[in-house]
Amino acid sequence: MTRDDSHRPATPMARAARVRRATLTLGTAALATVGLTACNTMSPQQTDVSYAPADGVELDLGPVKVRDLLVVSAGEGKGGALNGLVVNQGNQPAQVSFSLGESGSPVTTTVEPGQAVSLASEKLSVPSVPVKPGAMVNLQVGTATTGMQNPLVPVLPPTGYYATVTPTAPSGSGSATATPTGTATGSATTTPSTSESATAPTPSTSAATPSETATTSAG
Repeated sequence: MTRDDSHRPATPMARAARVRRATLTLGTAALATVGLTACNTMSPQQTDVSYAPADGVELDLGPVKVRDLLVVSAGEGKGGALNGLVVNQGNQPAQVSFSLGESGSPVTTTVEPGQAVSLASEKLSVPSVPVKPGAMVNLQVGTATTGMQNPLVPVLPPTGYYATVTPTAPSGSGSATATPTGTATGSATTTPSTSESATAPTPSTSAATPSETATTSAG
């Protein structure tokens, strides 16, 4: 018969071997836990990373915060409409200016303390965007107290969410061509000329002079 040793009490050496295996298993698990904890400690949490949750860029001008700033344009060389939100967290009114390049004429908006202004609602526009939609453009942005910044902002086409964000036409265009110009010319051409009456011939009376009549009668 085969002897069954499964119920025999373990020897001291067998018990020591099992203890060592259990200790090694627990140690390995502890090291793995410490390694994972170290990775989490050294790697930044995604929620701690600041990022713009919109298409535009963010900009801080002291107490004035500009969010989701971008330009909406239909094509290179065409006008562009500004899109974004300007928030004034200060206690004084803030005038914020925007322009394309150093030579561009700035457009401005004034934000009261504790208020926010939508640039799309204000109909702020810049002329002649030098890039195509999908590219980036340098936009001059600033206030009188903080100076100017020159961020790169995206240029997007007027489609989808931005379909209603369109640039406004420049004021005063075409007013000079609407002025009538034919009044003075017409009055000058209808003035009657008096040159004919001044040059009309004077009737001649040289055929009947008194001296010739007297000579005939005397003969």
